[in-house]
Amino acid sequence: MKPQISFIAQSRFYSPAFNSAIFDGPLRIYFAQFQEPQALKLYFIAQQRLQELYVKIREQFRKTGVNIFVMLYPSPESFTMSFGDLGDDESVHVERLGVDYVIGVRGPVTDADIERIYSRIEAVALSLADQLSDQSIELGSTVDGAGEHGGDSTLTVEDHV
Repeated sequence: MKPQISFIAQSRFYSPAFNSAIFDGPLRIYFAQFQEPQALKLYFIAQQRLQELYVKIREQFRKTGVNIFVMLYPSPESFTMSFGDLGDDESVHVERLGVDYVIGVRGPVTDADIERIYSRIEAVALSLADQLSDQSIELGSTVDGAGEHGGDSTLTVEDHV
């Protein structure tokens, strides 16, 4: 298991409800198995729309080891356990975990929520691309256990039972 993945799994953002994941390069989507249709829809939208950007910065993502973790919490309670009570207005919340970004989504997630979730992924990816292309930040050494890794761009769906 790569350091970043074990790091997220031991953080406050990880929930026992997550028994499935999609890993594609720096994008990591965690979800409960019954949320698979929404997770796949989100993944395919991100893959199509971010393809050009990702091709441009793929090597920089590999060198820095930065990941974008999208956590699709199955219930409001599981979201609140990780992020606290942010009020009912914020159903998609972004925080940093060392060098990585965590996008928490309060469930249940519907097909209608997918576009809003994608817009947050895109905003994080564009911001990160700007930072990486400017070479204005040093990301690789901020957090213990979050060093470089050689992620690939193949889709992996993991089910944990």
